[in-house]
Amino acid sequence: MKLTPLNITLACVLVWAISEMGNEGEPLFSWVWLVVLSVLLVFVDILFRVWVRDIQRLWVMQIGFMIIVGIVTVLIKIQF
Repeated sequence: MKLTPLNITLACVLVWAISEMGNEGEPLFSWVWLVVLSVLLVFVDILFRVWVRDIQRLWVMQIGFMIIVGIVTVLIKIQF
């Protein structure tokens, strides 16, 4: 399996979630949502790999996807 930005993102999210398990405070999201996020990231990564064969374009498209999702998330968070 080739290393892609979505794989790196998934690894970072999982490490962060596992490191937060020991804290006494309220978790940011539940284990169910962590599994949903993990499955979604793997699914989107597979879709990008099927659609884009060139690894350089794959990296650019996945980074662009993550930036767009991040911007939309911040905008939604600001609105509500």
